[in-house]
Amino acid sequence: MKAKVIKESPSSKLGESPVWKDGILYYVDIFGGKIYSYNGNISTVYSDKIIPFIVPCDDGLIFATKEEIKHLKFNGNVTTIFHMKFKDNVRFNDGKCDMNGILYAGTMDMNEKEPDGSLYRFDSKEKAVLDNITISNGTIWNYNKKVMYYIDSPTRKIRVFDYDTINSSIISEKESIDVSSFMGVPDGMTIDVKGNLYVAFHGGSCVMAFDGSGNIIKKIYVGAKNVDSCVFGGEDMKTLYITTAMDENGNGGKLYKFKNDIPGIPSEPFRFSIPE
Repeated sequence: MKAKVIKESPSSKLGESPVWKDGILYYVDIFGGKIYSYNGNISTVYSDKIIPFIVPCDDGLIFATKEEIKHLKFNGNVTTIFHMKFKDNVRFNDGKCDMNGILYAGTMDMNEKEPDGSLYRFDSKEKAVLDNITISNGTIWNYNKKVMYYIDSPTRKIRVFDYDTINSSIISEKESIDVSSFMGVPDGMTIDVKGNLYVAFHGGSCVMAFDGSGNIIKKIYVGAKNVDSCVFGGEDMKTLYITTAMDENGNGGKLYKFKNDIPGIPSEPFRFSIPE
């Protein structure tokens, strides 16, 4: 199985964080500092020095910079909703919202060596829920929202947590899914309606699909070495969009797509009014 390149897509330095909103794909080039949209044509939605991730919201997008989380309205207005103070070597990296619109956003050591990062939970304020993280990636919830999956990329494991859907909180940790036998490191991931995980492998030229227990379902080959993240979209939610990054030779960074046989779960939006 092989993904198709979207030829008109730009060659991103570090393509990441794809989300599907209102019939349009949005994704970022982290080091290019761009938010792109794609609906048959590629457009630049917004630019900044660095944009690690985006999540949808009702009137636009929520995006991160090095240590801030901001609200971009589609009328062009931008406001800061959270400001953090990290060590010089730490920045935001990846983020997703749960079923209640609570944002989970993680940080990383920019040198990719030390466990100086954390995973934070954001509603009206921020709270660290996991520490000693090197590269925070891939947070996603299963089809009934009672299990949360999470990746700290260098560990080459997918951590599994029981999740409290009422209080939007981690309950307890279960046995991890070990993916160390595959080439590359696990990066971003998404999930389909049957609970299968689709995990991008940076350095592995593929997206691997696993069932909830870690058994391999399929391998989707991608024509780039560094495969960074993926999300489902399209009218039937069966198109898997895949972002990539340039390799050491300057190759890669294009957007790809793959027609899947099972639909995926939509990107959850951030909600400013958090339910009691």
